[in-house]
Amino acid sequence: MSKKPWFIGLMQALGVVIYCILVSGVFQIMQKIDAQPPALLVAAFMLLFLVFSVAVSGSLVFGYFAYLLMNKQIKPALQVLFSTLGFCLLFVILILGVVII
Repeated sequence: MSKKPWFIGLMQALGVVIYCILVSGVFQIMQKIDAQPPALLVAAFMLLFLVFSVAVSGSLVFGYFAYLLMNKQIKPALQVLFSTLGFCLLFVILILGVVII
């Protein structure tokens, strides 16, 4: 592993944050559209979007972790996973601090 596990965790957490910001932007744009599609289509879209978001977020958080585990690198895998989750928590705290202030 050429990069430090904490740096990989930071990059993965930044990827999750950027993806969440993009999704929030899509929802902001969708709120401004005045069209009222049928409720069935809205529900189907939201569920499909949820599945897509879970897949993207899951691959960002657990993809490299699973790769390292498959290559029997258990200690670096756990370091990457916990640093990713820790940085995600740190970003949540920072974003809440900005929103509250």
